[in-house]
Amino acid sequence: MHETFDVVIVGAGYVGVSVAYHLCAAGLKTALLDSGPVAAGASRANFGNIQIQDMELGKSRDLIRLARSKFANLEQELGRTVGLRSLGGLVLIENEIQWSIMESRLRVLRSEGVRSELVPADRLHEIEPQLSAEGLLGGLYNPEEGQLDPFQLIWAYLVSARQHGLEEFYFHEVTEFLVEGNHVRGVKTPAGTVEAGKVILCTGAGTRQLGRLLGRDWGIRYILGQAMVTEPTGPTLRSHISSASFFEQEANGSAKEVNVGLAMSQSPHGHLLLGEAMVKGQLTDRVVPAFSLPSIAAHILRFFPSFEHLRVLRGWSTAVGLTLDSRPWLGPVPGVEGLIIATAFRSTVIVTPLVGELVSQLVLNGDCDLPIAPFLPERTTDEPPE
Repeated sequence: MHETFDVVIVGAGYVGVSVAYHLCAAGLKTALLDSGPVAAGASRANFGNIQIQDMELGKSRDLIRLARSKFANLEQELGRTVGLRSLGGLVLIENEIQWSIMESRLRVLRSEGVRSELVPADRLHEIEPQLSAEGLLGGLYNPEEGQLDPFQLIWAYLVSARQHGLEEFYFHEVTEFLVEGNHVRGVKTPAGTVEAGKVILCTGAGTRQLGRLLGRDWGIRYILGQAMVTEPTGPTLRSHISSASFFEQEANGSAKEVNVGLAMSQSPHGHLLLGEAMVKGQLTDRVVPAFSLPSIAAHILRFFPSFEHLRVLRGWSTAVGLTLDSRPWLGPVPGVEGLIIATAFRSTVIVTPLVGELVSQLVLNGDCDLPIAPFLPERTTDEPPE
């Protein structure tokens, strides 16, 4: 194989297919390449929630603010349904420290025009009738979050991109970057060479390994997340539900310790998506502690005892890559002309349409609608990690 394109995108998850669509729609000859199938990494394990309240409150605020506006006409633009629907967001608060953290978060959210509110425990049943509020102080609630079917979204982007000429290469692992001087010219795979004037990395947890091929040590930490899905049931949840414990303490597990938090919602098809247990790990980790999923179940039943008789269909685990300061990487790679990175987003679904558009602008114009200095992969800042 020896192919030539204007742009090659590495990584066929949420962000990669969005970038592919926008570049193809702009008339560029575009290739999409992945070491596995479509959505082989964390995208296949995503709940599809369009979350606002969990935004990183530092430099990502502008990113989320702009991203929120991109869903109003998304289905019309792509010409396909993606299961888009309105869904509330409820963050449960279990202690005074969490309440204080949520009060501070609420002030910032409201300054961004987000209609969140702190709800006391005795009103939580109005939002989620099946929720047991015992031991809770209340919750941070927003009625304007949302949800979509992650596979329908990825498929919609792919079909639309194919209509504009996208070519796809799956099970093609990048083994080398073609670099002349300081300019990237494409990538090599075991199947051959793909040449391109621009290379876009949308590679999630695999980004660090690709950086090493360029002699770069991009700091990233790996979290192995576990979740499970139940049989379909009737309308049960009105919101995506999580815990303020996520904000109180960073996931700091080890191979022998599981950090169990709360992340649950109901899919558009009626299945309950239940999570999550988190273990610090490596990209190649596949084995998780045996008590991870039972720990999730016990945590869920504490707040929703009526779920006791629901049958679990399957569980899964996937590696998620996070930057050391929790900000995504977005923009050109210094010292390697023609190489752009777009990965490690904290809330991937909400930024997916926007990031595809921004990367397309960077390729076409060398600039985009969002100041990206805080997101460059080798950024320098005097600010502490957030």
